[in-house]
Amino acid sequence: MPLPTTLTEESRTGGHTAAGADPARAIAAALRSTLGPNGLDKMVIDRSGTVVVTNTGATVLDAVEIDAPIGRVIRDAIQTHARHVGDGTTTTALLVGELLDAADELVAEGLHPTSVADGYVRAADRAQDTLRELSVPIGPDDARVRAAASTAVTGRWDAAATERFADLSVGALRSVGFDAARVTLHAYPGGGLADSERVEGILVDTDESSTTVDGFGTEGRRALAEPTIALVDGEVALPVDGAAGAVAVQNPGDLATVRDHERAVGRDLIRSITEREVDVLVCQQSIDDDLRTELARAGVLPVERTRRDEFDAIARAAGATAVTAPADLDRDALGSVGAVRRRSVGGGAVLTLTDLPGESHESLLLRGGTPHVAAETKRIVADCLAVARHAARGGVVPGAGAPMMAVSNAVSDHATSVDDRSALALDAFADAVTVIPRTLARNAGADPIDALAALRARHHDGEATAGIDRSGAVRDAFDAGIVEPVAVPARCLETAVRTARLVLRVDQTLDAEAGGSRSAGTEHHGHGDGHRHGDGDVHGRGDGRTHGHGHDRGGYPWALSH
Repeated sequence: MPLPTTLTEESRTGGHTAAGADPARAIAAALRSTLGPNGLDKMVIDRSGTVVVTNTGATVLDAVEIDAPIGRVIRDAIQTHARHVGDGTTTTALLVGELLDAADELVAEGLHPTSVADGYVRAADRAQDTLRELSVPIGPDDARVRAAASTAVTGRWDAAATERFADLSVGALRSVGFDAARVTLHAYPGGGLADSERVEGILVDTDESSTTVDGFGTEGRRALAEPTIALVDGEVALPVDGAAGAVAVQNPGDLATVRDHERAVGRDLIRSITEREVDVLVCQQSIDDDLRTELARAGVLPVERTRRDEFDAIARAAGATAVTAPADLDRDALGSVGAVRRRSVGGGAVLTLTDLPGESHESLLLRGGTPHVAAETKRIVADCLAVARHAARGGVVPGAGAPMMAVSNAVSDHATSVDDRSALALDAFADAVTVIPRTLARNAGADPIDALAALRARHHDGEATAGIDRSGAVRDAFDAGIVEPVAVPARCLETAVRTARLVLRVDQTLDAEAGGSRSAGTEHHGHGDGHRHGDGDVHGRGDGRTHGHGHDRGGYPWALSH
């Protein structure tokens, strides 16, 4: 990977943002080729030898090691964006890199870093207004919801797979009213994408929960019709006296007495479950081995170590109330479902709970030929779900770089009405956001200069929905079915500006030590006429040394107050 792993100092003097621009450039360069429908994949190999093949920016950054502090700040911002939006991570990385690169040049020309940051904020406000004007509100049943999901993953697989991803994701969301909490994903190797399916119910992976379901009870059943379900939000084990103490065993008879007592306690616990006619006991933590065996013998299916999201979903879907211990069970706490079935998938066993009376739930059972393919399939569908949900709730804008070109023109026009030096930052912002259509054109094999000029001309003619299509040509993105939720470019710009502003306001990296602090890198310069302190020393003389208040660099963290 071309990502630097030891960037902690300025790579060149005289530039306030150099220490931030270099890691940002490196991250942007590493992800640039992954953008768009023609984006290429990255193969990331960590120190343990694990291989990850993906073109998702957040996944790439999560897999590589970045030692540069500013690089880690940028990575964290991008990953936070990915968790909230699900798409646009590479776009955000490219925007951060371009904004910091442009800021570096402005500061070198004499503009103060805070003026650049303030200009970026003003530009971002105008950009958000432009995106709102460009957006089109749609409903959950609108065909453009599916188009947005398809656009988000175009290029990450073939055309048929892209359509399959969109169908699975949007179909699942529509069946649960676009409530993401009622959709769960499970990926298994050993099959193709065509073998993936929607399960109208809750799927529990018994390999993850370490549940033994061989024989499905003593009668060898593979399904339970209308079972009664109890949920225990804790572990099921023999009670332990909280008081400190010990049991002295003097002879074999005493040991037999202790064992008889434990068996009696265990029988009472099992009876507290069976007397309530429980068919399935779902436990969020572990079940004692002996108790699990006795439960199976008594005809109760034990399900332990259930994933928290699945446990909560079962409680809502079955109309059950979780208790902390089996002794707390009563009829009001129990629930039921239409059926519980056992099936084999990918060499393992799963349980499916269907015909749910409480609330509907969808489980997407995804297949891939290898564990790596299955994992990537799960990441792609997760992105589809997030994008479709945002599109249905917040509206859509044309994709293919059209929003960024519209933003560029709007901010550039706004800069003409600004009569102070921050207008330079607005112009720089307007140029920086065109990195998205430029990169789309380059990755499509087109000349980025010609493509950008043609795109800008179309926008000046009032065609605000024009973008760069998969072939590198300029066309109407809506007509081509290339759409994205307005939340994606809006959040990309917000995250990029916030991150760039944070980096611009950092003038030094400090590495704390046991005895205090030491400078981990040289000072950032470019403050114009300097910064004079009360003792007559001047901070920012350009000689690469740290100055201030007569103190040496031995540990007094004076810079923390500036």
